[in-house]
Amino acid sequence: MREVKLKEILTESKIISDKPDPDRRLRVKLNVGGVEKRPVLKDSGTTKYYVRKAGEFIYGRQNLFKGAFGVVPPELDNYESSTDLPTFDVSDECLVDWVIYFLLAGERYKHLETISKGSGSKRIHPKDFLELKIPLPPIEEQNSFIEYFLNFRT
Repeated sequence: MREVKLKEILTESKIISDKPDPDRRLRVKLNVGGVEKRPVLKDSGTTKYYVRKAGEFIYGRQNLFKGAFGVVPPELDNYESSTDLPTFDVSDECLVDWVIYFLLAGERYKHLETISKGSGSKRIHPKDFLELKIPLPPIEEQNSFIEYFLNFRT
């Protein structure tokens, strides 16, 4: 099994929303709670928003180490978020669930606070996140590990 940096299998998605819509915003819940529609909040009007696609990996810069990560679900396709919730397209040689499995195994995500930066409000920037190394078996093995892991958790 080879090991790769996340930047070899993840590409940050930066499709700027040309018509931002406060009713189509995403949020990522803590404690591996998934991705959901954000309640409508008043916008400052200066924030840039980006279109997010179903199947993309997404995380909260401020709360990745608190379990704020997931996959954009089909029902939230074309919703938006700011750069505080970066999303990534996953290469064909990796399943998005493999990235989730990698972060969940041994609660690895909790240890990522060590790569966060900032005082008061620590954040994990994509350039730092993408430097993490991950084992990358063939797709068939990824499926087997994920299936076993899911069965073990239930």
